[in-house]
Amino acid sequence: MKKAVLIYNPKSGRQKATQRMPILRKLLAEAGYDVKPEPTQGPMDATRIAREHAEEHDIDVAFAMGGDGTLREVSEGLLGSDIVLGPLPEGTANVLAFELGLPRTSLKAAAAMKDAKPRTIDVGMANDVPFLMMASLGLETAVMANQNATLKRWFGPVGVAMNGLRRVFSYKYPPFELILEDGSRESAYFFTVCNIPFFGGPFRIAPEASTDDGMLDLVTFHGRGALKTLALAGGVLFGSRHVKRRDVKIRRVRSLEVVQTLNDGLQVDGDVLDVSNPVEIRVVNRALRVLSLRS
Repeated sequence: MKKAVLIYNPKSGRQKATQRMPILRKLLAEAGYDVKPEPTQGPMDATRIAREHAEEHDIDVAFAMGGDGTLREVSEGLLGSDIVLGPLPEGTANVLAFELGLPRTSLKAAAAMKDAKPRTIDVGMANDVPFLMMASLGLETAVMANQNATLKRWFGPVGVAMNGLRRVFSYKYPPFELILEDGSRESAYFFTVCNIPFFGGPFRIAPEASTDDGMLDLVTFHGRGALKTLALAGGVLFGSRHVKRRDVKIRRVRSLEVVQTLNDGLQVDGDVLDVSNPVEIRVVNRALRVLSLRS
């Protein structure tokens, strides 16, 4: 059997992770993994645990139980090693699960691991912070930075959307200045740099984005105000119609620089992080191995 750890937060989800541990270990054992649970104790502890195992080279797989932010933290500790990341989704949106073809709950994902294969993917970097999915700035960042925890806990993605609707009319829509890799400058009221097509769930904001092409897909929005923003959101939700809008640009890049972010920070894989200005965003080609049901 392959050696593995299962990194999880014992206090999240009303301690569901702790309650599910026996059945998770059983399912993963049936998939061929001898798993040792390792609970986290605080912020970024998942990165520390993963990094320690990467330095010791004592496991084959690091399973991460949690949301997209937890997966990002574990991946940060695995970068540069041969250890494979095994996602066990238990978050609000679980966007990475869509890309990997995995079920969106930890128990179903654990059961599916018997058919999952390692796949090597690109990783984005925002200064020294890695991201697997996207980094973005704009209204969405303000919403995530000021999220109502009760709405999110009880209503999941719907609660996040409810909070967004409350903010859309009060947000000031400041422009952000980007410096592209050819040296040209561009202003936008929202942008996202994507390593995968999906955004906020099964919605394709960068339809042609790929995790293994050595590129990131930059989506910039040049419309301003609540009505145009709602129209953009509607386009994303209903079949990627936003790609035909005149105020939307999509292009592939290897790097860019964000001249200045807001005090809210930068949204990175569903978490809002405090990063220093300016922010250099770049791609690291084929930097992480991850278990996937899609090749």
